[in-house]
Amino acid sequence: MHRCGAYFLIRAKKNMKFERAYSAKVDKAKGLKCDQTIRLAGFYSSKDYPEKLRRIKYHDSETGRTLVFLTNNFELKAMEVAMLYKHRWFIETFFKWIK
Repeated sequence: MHRCGAYFLIRAKKNMKFERAYSAKVDKAKGLKCDQTIRLAGFYSSKDYPEKLRRIKYHDSETGRTLVFLTNNFELKAMEVAMLYKHRWFIETFFKWIK
């Protein structure tokens, strides 16, 4: 996917091993906790995906949950990444309703 120019957005597992390369400043008032450039550090995961990733931690004040996202898109703003994931669930709910 990365080589084709496509990007992905997923939630990170709690036990994911990674190494932080860089941290960007975030607006904590909007619920963002961190915006980091990382590399996977697990033995198999680092071999399967050696490219750098972006790790964004976001606290949703509506639900009270803190979510961690991984993406290979470094062009979008951190808040846009969080909102993309949030709106993804609206679309899935809509399709479930149609069925």
